[in-house]
Amino acid sequence: MKYVLVTVGKFKAPFIVEGMNLYRRRITRYTEFSVLPVKEEKISHGGNETLIKQKEGDRILEKIPADGYRVAFHQGGRPLASEQWFDFLTDLGRQGIKKTFFFIGGPLGLSPQVLAQAHQVLSLSPLTLTHEMSALVFSEQLYRYLTVQAGEKYHR
Repeated sequence: MKYVLVTVGKFKAPFIVEGMNLYRRRITRYTEFSVLPVKEEKISHGGNETLIKQKEGDRILEKIPADGYRVAFHQGGRPLASEQWFDFLTDLGRQGIKKTFFFIGGPLGLSPQVLAQAHQVLSLSPLTLTHEMSALVFSEQLYRYLTVQAGEKYHR
């Protein structure tokens, strides 16, 4: 399985960059994993938030081929505990899915068109997380899943 994390905007906080690099190295010991950032729109006071999300959403959908499974992370999505997350990822593999794209929106979230084209809309947490923190939490959970699937202990 190939996993692609699509984010709006690049990671800026040094601790996020460091954490993402760490998990990218760890994950790629087990499978293919990449992060695909798309350009983030500037948010100005009084700007049209719907238009901003639409532009970001268009950029996401332009970059994604039609052959992959699409999962959007959204605050209103279906929450999964770690065990349910593991079952979800295992089921994708059993269905023969070869490439899965995970979408994390910018500060305004994902556009309705991205949510509509997702096969699943999930929530990473009931808390509101920055897109950078969401990416780090996702990467840690993916790494946790892969180590368990490989029969290794997660905590060393």
